Amino acid sequence: MSKLVTVVFGFVFGTLVSFLTAFVFMLIGQVLAGGITSFQGESWLYISSIIPFAITFAVIGGYIHNKKAITKRKLWFISFVSAFFVSLVSGTVGAIFAEFIDRGGLETLNVDGTLIWGTVYSFALLPITVPFARFLIGMFSKLSMKFI
Repeated sequence: MSKLVTVVFGFVFGTLVSFLTAFVFMLIGQVLAGGITSFQGESWLYISSIIPFAITFAVIGGYIHNKKAITKRKLWFISFVSAFFVSLVSGTVGAIFAEFIDRGGLETLNVDGTLIWGTVYSFALLPITVPFARFLIGMFSKLSMKFI
């Protein structure tokens, strides 16, 4: 198949994974806060994660298009870079844009705090996000090599 098909498959996979990840993150947060109150969650969480996930998996799809096999070391490195990129963009710029889209302005948002703490969280959560990214990228590479 063509490289474009793999990139589009990555974009669609990233979009779907974005929704599932945001949903699971929202459920975990609600359980830790005392109970599940809604299955919909905040829309800013979904909005802030769609673009980074879709771009990341589209790029990974383009990268693995003609690869027969990817070493485990390379997959871990890709997972590290991807996890850091997705968490940094969704936690900073994505959160700011999502707040703007969702609320119609930035009057209620501490932009400086969002940029600082989004960066801190993206570094601090790497021990959790990298293995999760490795799992998703491994699943994506197996699916793309099998079906495309």
